[in-house]
Amino acid sequence: MSESRRNRRKNDRKKHQPKSDIPKKDKIIALVVIVLIFVVAAIAAVYYSLYKSGLKLF
Repeated sequence: MSESRRNRRKNDRKKHQPKSDIPKKDKIIALVVIVLIFVVAAIAAVYYSLYKSGLKLF
Protein backbone atom coordinates (compact mmCIF):
# COMPACT_ATOMS: atom_id res chain seq x y z
CA MET A 1 0.00 0.00 0.00
CA SER A 2 1.42 3.36 -0.91
CA GLU A 3 2.22 5.85 1.82
CA SER A 4 -0.30 8.42 0.62
CA ARG A 5 -3.10 5.84 0.60
CA ARG A 6 -2.09 4.67 4.07
CA ASN A 7 -2.16 8.25 5.36
CA ARG A 8 -5.53 8.88 3.73
CA ARG A 9 -7.00 5.79 5.40
CA LYS A 10 -5.50 6.83 8.74
CA ASN A 11 -7.10 10.26 8.39
CA ASP A 12 -10.46 8.67 7.54
CA ARG A 13 -10.30 6.63 10.75
CA LYS A 14 -9.57 9.75 12.77
CA LYS A 15 -12.63 11.51 11.35
CA HIS A 16 -14.99 8.98 12.91
CA GLN A 17 -13.67 9.42 16.44
CA PRO A 18 -15.94 11.50 18.66
CA LYS A 19 -14.37 14.80 19.59
CA SER A 20 -14.72 15.65 23.24
CA ASP A 21 -13.14 18.69 24.84
CA ILE A 22 -13.95 17.39 28.33
CA PRO A 23 -11.35 14.97 29.74
CA LYS A 24 -12.49 11.69 31.26
CA LYS A 25 -11.30 12.77 34.73
CA ASP A 26 -13.55 15.85 34.64
CA LYS A 27 -16.52 13.75 33.55
CA ILE A 28 -16.01 11.41 36.53
CA ILE A 29 -15.72 14.35 38.93
CA ALA A 30 -18.91 15.88 37.52
CA LEU A 31 -20.78 12.59 37.91
CA VAL A 32 -19.64 12.24 41.54
CA VAL A 33 -20.71 15.82 42.29
CA ILE A 34 -24.15 15.25 40.74
CA VAL A 35 -24.62 12.07 42.80
CA LEU A 36 -23.54 13.88 45.99
CA ILE A 37 -25.99 16.72 45.33
CA PHE A 38 -28.78 14.20 44.79
CA VAL A 39 -27.94 12.35 48.02
CA VAL A 40 -27.77 15.56 50.05
CA ALA A 41 -31.10 16.72 48.61
CA ALA A 42 -32.72 13.36 49.45
CA ILE A 43 -31.40 13.45 53.03
CA ALA A 44 -32.55 17.06 53.43
CA ALA A 45 -36.02 16.12 52.17
CA VAL A 46 -36.28 13.25 54.67
CA TYR A 47 -35.13 15.42 57.57
CA TYR A 48 -37.50 18.22 56.56
CA SER A 49 -40.36 15.75 56.37
CA LEU A 50 -39.56 14.34 59.81
CA TYR A 51 -39.18 17.86 61.22
CA LYS A 52 -42.57 18.90 59.87
CA SER A 53 -44.19 15.82 61.38
CA GLY A 54 -43.01 16.92 64.82
CA LEU A 55 -40.05 14.67 65.51
CA LYS A 56 -37.02 16.15 67.22
CA LEU A 57 -33.94 15.21 65.23
CA PHE A 58 -31.06 16.74 67.17
